[in-house]
Amino acid sequence: MDSPEESGPIRVQPPRPGTAPSPQQPEKQPAVQAQPDVPAETPQTESKRQPSKGALQTMSDRLLNVVTADNGQNAAAVVGRVQLSTEYRDRRGGGVQFESVARVDIPLGEKFVVRTDLPFLWFDPQTSGSTSMTGFGDFSMRLGGQVWRTPGFTLLAGGDIIFPTAGSPDLGRGKYQIGPGIAVSVPVSGINSVVFPTFQHITSVGGDPSRNDVNYTRLRASLDTPWFNNQWWTSFEPNLFIDWNQKSRTAMNLEFEVGKRLGEHFRAWVRPAVGLWGIGVPGAYDWYTQVGIRYVF
Repeated sequence: MDSPEESGPIRVQPPRPGTAPSPQQPEKQPAVQAQPDVPAETPQTESKRQPSKGALQTMSDRLLNVVTADNGQNAAAVVGRVQLSTEYRDRRGGGVQFESVARVDIPLGEKFVVRTDLPFLWFDPQTSGSTSMTGFGDFSMRLGGQVWRTPGFTLLAGGDIIFPTAGSPDLGRGKYQIGPGIAVSVPVSGINSVVFPTFQHITSVGGDPSRNDVNYTRLRASLDTPWFNNQWWTSFEPNLFIDWNQKSRTAMNLEFEVGKRLGEHFRAWVRPAVGLWGIGVPGAYDWYTQVGIRYVF
């Protein structure tokens, strides 16, 4: 690099003796040499890096989790809601019932949620000499928390506590019950859906000694798919119940659902279902239809 010029006043050297100072000649300017024409450089546009296949799948999985959680379908998500559902159920083995359930989910931070369910039932045994009954069912409370969360796999673990608040034996089980369980969210971006496997075991821990004990397991796997720019969704959910009090007797149901977003916070759905087999097993029925509305916050 060239060093900077020295600063300060210019010093003039005196002329040598015997030499006359020559008249000051105008300083010659260096000739300007013509430069050859150089083609103008075209600006090089940086090629944008395309996201990798793994990054695209991660973004797709994350979006599916967000959409299903915002619709209120993601069983492993922590989402606040106020929900009211009503269903007509034809019980397997006799009797019909209407059941309305008020449900509230309150998030505790980002990973924990408290849920409460309060059912109100009307039940008709449809037997000679019997009368219909109306009243509250068994109140339940759930505490759950996410123990593992990634875009491609989320695991929520928790448990229910069920209280024998029903005013009639036909409206509840008459037992205190606990129900530990897990729910998993697995996005499948190839089919634009999310699979929600869940497992729960419910057993009685006290209550009316004259009532039958409760000891059964519920296994289900819901396949949820958003449609039409995420404004609609469908769900397909097989349910398997195993009653350990009846030598592992089972019941199997198939449930379907169609839902619609109603603005930013409200969601509505209809859920028909049919029972395939199982008599006298908790959760068994011939068929039912449920409608509901929820406010998600």
